[in-house]
Amino acid sequence: MTPISVSVAAAAAAPLSDAPDSVTKAGAIASAAQYLLLHLERGQSVDVPMLRTAMENAFGASDADGGWDWKTAYDACETATVLFVRKFGPALRARAASPAAMLPMLAKIVGLLKVWLSAGSLMVVEGFDEQRRPREFVQVCDAE
Repeated sequence: MTPISVSVAAAAAAPLSDAPDSVTKAGAIASAAQYLLLHLERGQSVDVPMLRTAMENAFGASDADGGWDWKTAYDACETATVLFVRKFGPALRARAASPAAMLPMLAKIVGLLKVWLSAGSLMVVEGFDEQRRPREFVQVCDAE
């Protein structure tokens, strides 16, 4: 048997200090995403003031107070988008004649999240596809 000091054993047995915070943060992101989902379902654009309201309501504090940051706000937007596609994806697929015909519908959903483009998180760039044809692509930009 290997002797272990009492302080080491106590530290190992103690719960992780950041676990409750991460659970609380995940719940707040989910709450903000549900708020945003309601607006997406109505076809309303998610702009910066709406996103700020969702985040402040979910976290109970502003970004200036340190309650959340903009990366977390983008996580809430992404979560809302996933929830929207999970909810309406089968109906979109049924209405589309082909997977390619579904792309404009998905693009419209992303267009509702104007905050990503206005904040510079997403950018439309020109490039070449696998067959060397010029195309427009969406590029994810650094949040820095």
